[in-house]
Amino acid sequence: MSAGDRDLHERLERFLATQLQADGVRITTLSRSTEGFSQETFSFDVEITRGGTRSTHGYVAKREPVAGLLEPYDLEPEFRVLHALSDDPLPSPPTPWFTRDPAVLERPFYVMKRLPGEVPIPAVSLDGRGPFSDTERRTLGPEVVHALARLHAVDWRALGLGFLGAPGTGRAAAAREVDRWETRIRRSGLPPDPAVTVALLWLRAHVPSCDETTLVHGDYRLGNFLVGRDGAGGARLTGILDWEMVHLGDPLEDLAWCSSPLWRAGTDFASALLPPDEMAAIYAAAAGRATDAERLRFYDVLTIVKMIAIMQTGIRAFNDARTSDIRMAIFDHQLPYLLVMLAMTLDFFGGGA
Repeated sequence: MSAGDRDLHERLERFLATQLQADGVRITTLSRSTEGFSQETFSFDVEITRGGTRSTHGYVAKREPVAGLLEPYDLEPEFRVLHALSDDPLPSPPTPWFTRDPAVLERPFYVMKRLPGEVPIPAVSLDGRGPFSDTERRTLGPEVVHALARLHAVDWRALGLGFLGAPGTGRAAAAREVDRWETRIRRSGLPPDPAVTVALLWLRAHVPSCDETTLVHGDYRLGNFLVGRDGAGGARLTGILDWEMVHLGDPLEDLAWCSSPLWRAGTDFASALLPPDEMAAIYAAAAGRATDAERLRFYDVLTIVKMIAIMQTGIRAFNDARTSDIRMAIFDHQLPYLLVMLAMTLDFFGGGA
């Protein structure tokens, strides 16, 4: 263990001892995760002693990075949402603690309980099957869609989540998202691309109306699902991760994001699970709302614009030497693919140049 990791281990152990108020608290294992692109993630096991009885529990800490894809960062809204959902049947990780105290881990962080399961690697497979078998898709696909419908049914007002800023009905929610991501693109300072300029004009001209406001995960897709496998061909959804883009808005934003070709892992399936039309049909039945084609078209385009904004933010952070994460430099080579996809999508919708 390096001196830096040893110091982090000791600081985190003291923080947990204060929060748990147990007879003894000892971190037995601690590792850094390299899977996420946004926040710094640490997984650890804690041995807790109470009344002479010892038990071991798994936790995950997420810390604000110095620089990253979604800067400027503020972990507190994400923590407050997860904390509010701790008693909901939705498989979100129970999240008991958050602090901004720099004496603990230097930057704000929160701690959540570690859920069972693994994140399927969304790599493109040569056989076009993706990370799931046919049997797994048949059970896991509908479960993922029903969980999304449940997420959108959460009574965010009763849970006190109005601090996220309700955009109102009508065109306000969609217009706010266009504003948000256009601002991020401009903030990156990279030269504007004609495809992005056309896309933003198209989005402004096609802002859809929505008569409801729901909780929106913002990044609901393959790569943010925890999946448990039973060894007999079955799979189930055990967790929904990475809530840093959570907000209030149009529920179809999540459905379009989850169905995007960006997350199909070389398959023809939305999030490598279901044909997009089938996913939309299951969602409509589970959520009791129509999956309006024009609204989905709008969010299909917005999905690509969002990813371009995220990549450009990462490229700028790397170019400015505010991060040494080489994956952000690779975005410079992936960005042309997204720009081509954006141009093709606009032509397909008949709303491009």
